[in-house]
Amino acid sequence: MSLLRPENRPIAAQSCSTSLTLSHWLAWAHDWMWNVPPGILLAGLGCASLDVSTYLADSHLPLAPLLTACGVMLALFCSIALFVAATRQTHPHWLTRLARPLLLPMLLWALWTSSQMAHIVFVSWPRRLTSAQNYGSDDMYYNHYNALLVLHGQNPYVGQRLTGVVGYFHVIAYTPIARGKFATPGRRPTPHQLHLIYLQFAASPETPPPEIDPRTTHSYPAGAFLVAIPFVWAGAPNIAIGQVLALLALWGCLIMAAPARWRLLIALLALTMINGALQVAGGDFEMWALAFTLGGWLMRDHRWGSAALIGLACATKQTAWLAAPLYLVWVWRSYGGKEAAQRTLIALGAFTLINLPWIIASPNAWLTSLFLPISLPLLPDGSGIIALSTSGALPYAPRWVYSALEAFVWLGALGWYWRAWRRFPYAGLALAALPLLFAWRSPERYFELLPLAGLFALAFTLRQAPEASADDAPDYSKLPSLA
Repeated sequence: MSLLRPENRPIAAQSCSTSLTLSHWLAWAHDWMWNVPPGILLAGLGCASLDVSTYLADSHLPLAPLLTACGVMLALFCSIALFVAATRQTHPHWLTRLARPLLLPMLLWALWTSSQMAHIVFVSWPRRLTSAQNYGSDDMYYNHYNALLVLHGQNPYVGQRLTGVVGYFHVIAYTPIARGKFATPGRRPTPHQLHLIYLQFAASPETPPPEIDPRTTHSYPAGAFLVAIPFVWAGAPNIAIGQVLALLALWGCLIMAAPARWRLLIALLALTMINGALQVAGGDFEMWALAFTLGGWLMRDHRWGSAALIGLACATKQTAWLAAPLYLVWVWRSYGGKEAAQRTLIALGAFTLINLPWIIASPNAWLTSLFLPISLPLLPDGSGIIALSTSGALPYAPRWVYSALEAFVWLGALGWYWRAWRRFPYAGLALAALPLLFAWRSPERYFELLPLAGLFALAFTLRQAPEASADDAPDYSKLPSLA
C-alpha cells in the first residue's frame, strides 16, 4: 500500500499534523520566552517607567501639582534605577521568577508603543525637518546661527548676536534670566512678557535689561555649532537632520552590539522611545553629546578612537562632563590607572583641539561661555526635585543647595560604580543621568534619550555574560513550519 501524499491524506490526519506542528511552535516560543534574561525585562520596565513620567508631565490629568511632580520624579528615578539594575551580570533567582510573568505585558506594551514610531519616522520627522521654525528650544536657533557665523568667518563667542538670531529666524527665542521682573522663581514669564522684554532690549542693545543676557547665544563648547556646519553649508533647512541620522546610526549599532538571540527584543524596546525620537527632530541637541559618548563606549577597547570620541562629547555639551568620569572609571577598572591616564590626556587633547581656534581668538569669552549655565541665575526648571518647588509644594532652597546635592550624588555615583564595577560593569552609562535629577535645572529633555544609553549598557552586559557568544542566534531550524 503506497503512502498517501499530503494533499491526499484524510482531513483528520492533516488536522492532527497541524495541531502537532502548532504545539511544537508554541513549545519553542515558550522556551524562548522562559529564558529571556531578567536584564531585558528590567530595561523594558525602565522604558515603561520613563514613558509614564513623560505622560504625567505632558498630560492634563486632574491631579494636584504636588502629585504630578512626585509622580514624574519617582518615575524618572525608577527608570534610572531599573537601567542600572539591568546591567548586573547575575541576577538572583527570585528576581528571575518575579520577572517572568511580566514579560508578556511588557511585550504587548512595547509592541503598542513602538507601533507609533512609524508615524514619527514617516510623518513627524519629514514635517519637522522642513524648516528651522520647528525648533523646540532656543539652543537650536543659536547653534544654527553660530554655524552660519563660522562659515562667514566670524567668531560666535564675541559680540551681541541675539538681535541677529531673531532677525534671521523671525522668532523671538532667548533664555530669560531670573533678574528684574523675572526675579521671583515661582513666577514663570508669559510669552507676552518675554516679547516686551525683548522689544526693550532691541531698542537699546548696548544696555540690555536685567532679564536678558546676550551671552546666552554662545554658552556651549565649540562642538555644539561645529556639528551643524556641514548641514548649514549644504543648505539644509533644519540642522536636526544630522541628529536624526545619528539616531538611526545608533539604532543600527545597538542591534549589532546586542547578542543575536535577543536583538529583536532590544530593537523593539529601542523603538518605544517615541518622545526621544520627537526631541531629536529639533527639540534639543542633546543627541550629539549622547551619540559621541555612546561611540566612545562602543569603541571602548580602542584607546585612541574611544577617548577621542569622549573628548568630542565633552566639546559638544556640558552634560557630557558628568558622563566622562564614569567612562574613565570603567577604563581604570578594566585596564588600570595608566591606561585611564592616557585616555584622559587623549580626551583632553580632542576637547582642546576642537575649541582651539576660539581659545586663541577670545580666551576669556570662550571660558566664560562654558560656565554661563552655572554662573547665570537661570530660572528653575525640571522634572527632578526642583519640580517639588516649581509645583508650589515646597519653598525654593538657595541655588547652591541644588548644586551641592547634584555634586554629592555625582560623587556618590562615581564611588558606587568604582566599588560595584565587577557586578555592574556598564552601569556608568545610565548613572550619568542620576545627578541631573537633583539640579536647579533638570528639564525632561535630559532624560528622554535615557533608554538609548540604558539599552546599550544592557547589550554590553549581555555580550559579556558567560553564556553569550558571537553565534548566539536562535536556532530557527528547530522551529517547525505551519505550512
